[in-house]
Amino acid sequence: KNGAGIRQEGIGVTIRNCFFHNNETNFLSSNPEEGHILIEYSEFSYGGIGNGFTHNVYIGRVSKLTFRYNYSHHALGGQTLKSRAANNVILYNRIMDENSGEASRLIDLSVGGFALIMGNLLMQGTNAQNGNLVGFGPEGLSNPAPHELYFINNTCVNKKASFTNFINVNNGVSVSNISNNI
Repeated sequence: KNGAGIRQEGIGVTIRNCFFHNNETNFLSSNPEEGHILIEYSEFSYGGIGNGFTHNVYIGRVSKLTFRYNYSHHALGGQTLKSRAANNVILYNRIMDENSGEASRLIDLSVGGFALIMGNLLMQGTNAQNGNLVGFGPEGLSNPAPHELYFINNTCVNKKASFTNFINVNNGVSVSNISNNI
């Protein structure tokens, strides 16, 4: 139960203009504690097997993730984008459940660190398994400080009928700048 479209074991990788779909996890990285993962102009869909431990994109403990100009959608039970990277730059993506997706969170930055999330379109569907679109540090703040979240110029849509917190931020975060979002 570890079938990944790509299981990245080395230090750093660039993914560009690719389409990953219907894998247990579409992209899965290792935990080298260093390296830069750049993912751009790619599509990730229908990742997961519905158990909450498989995802569209799962980034382990690396130095930096840059995720830009991508379309990640219809995650099946896990996260649409989950990252344990120390630095996350998430720019100008469509990260969505659409009408039938079942993601837990759209973006889950599990262990804090630094994050710039800007210019994205986020849409949580009616079948979402979690009340948050974005989680920052839900598993604690074990990444190196600073623990800063900049969530700017995003469009967030919630179609889930029950209670929703758009963004869940751990209490120990030093900066939480959430501004100019729709």
